[in-house]
Amino acid sequence: MDKTSSRFPAIDLLRGFIMILMALDHASAMNARVHFTEIWGINFDAYPSVYWGLTRMLSHLCAPGFFFLMGMSILLLAKKRQASNWTDGQIRKYFFKRGGFILLMMYFLEIPAWALSGFLSKVPSEMIMPGNYEGGFTLPTTVLYGLGACMMIAGFLWKLKDWQLLGISIGSFMLSAFYILKSSPDSYFNPLEHFIIVPGISNGGMSLYPIVPWIGVVCFGIFWANLLLRYPDKIVKYSLLTGVAFICLFLGIRFCEWGNFHHNQYNDSLTFFTLIKYPPSLVFILITCGINLVLLALFSKFDNKIVMKPVLVLGQTAMFFYIIHLWWFALLGIAFPHGCSFPILIMSWLFGLFVLSFICKIFLDFKKNKPKDSLWKMV
Repeated sequence: MDKTSSRFPAIDLLRGFIMILMALDHASAMNARVHFTEIWGINFDAYPSVYWGLTRMLSHLCAPGFFFLMGMSILLLAKKRQASNWTDGQIRKYFFKRGGFILLMMYFLEIPAWALSGFLSKVPSEMIMPGNYEGGFTLPTTVLYGLGACMMIAGFLWKLKDWQLLGISIGSFMLSAFYILKSSPDSYFNPLEHFIIVPGISNGGMSLYPIVPWIGVVCFGIFWANLLLRYPDKIVKYSLLTGVAFICLFLGIRFCEWGNFHHNQYNDSLTFFTLIKYPPSLVFILITCGINLVLLALFSKFDNKIVMKPVLVLGQTAMFFYIIHLWWFALLGIAFPHGCSFPILIMSWLFGLFVLSFICKIFLDFKKNKPKDSLWKMV
């Protein structure tokens, strides 16, 4: 990695790569009308086939990758702004404003795209829209809620010491697991609990990405960015070794049928990799963060490869791509009200990536000339 650069290309490459995997998962939901929600407390009977299972498993890299890379980017951007004589207050204000902007995009740009997809579908959708639920009004959220809220909080955490960041990472995960393990699926949760610590829906609110389990991943990303700045010549080795260690821990713990909440047992390779994502179980975090760290190390070897330019562009326009890809696949869903086969899904996904990569390149060129505090820089 080039330590003199204002950006570390491997971070953008990894972000672009997981955006590609995320697009496949969302194309599956909006075009094939096939999607899965591996949530605690609800029986999940594995995936209907290897193809759909592999598609979903690949997409599991996305959420942990987003939160981890957001943590890294927060630290690196804060250091860059600090070098430009921004005060700590200005930096906190920036991240607070940017996190709030993400929340606004969730309600005004993202959820309407999901609503359009549901309207065009002849297959029942799991997506919850704002409105009545069990006699009251429910406010649903998406992954952008978790990202936006965690960014607002991380603006106050990026100056913490390494041991404090790791303490938050481990402590937040343990608190989330303890809360889940002592709870019953039949328990009543108020909306604040769903927004803060336990995924689910109740009269008043719905969240699959509560703050507590995911702020730990963000803090781990901040910690890792500190390592990158401190040991730029060793970070690739550290990423590779730590990633492999996480993967080995996953295999050992999963083999012992532990660390996956109530879905500890498995009977074949497909159920072995059927992991609870909401909230992230121990085995889910280990395998996804482990693979992402290995990929971060591998992508550092492809920083200057021309073939990686489209992936780099997607990584540098991640939020913009996130919004437009939802609208693209929602509109493309007009052709698939009853869903489509797996081969058709792959073709629609690849075609969408081809078109959207050009749009993202145009947007990237557009926003490069905008001021540092421009809203366009936040997209």
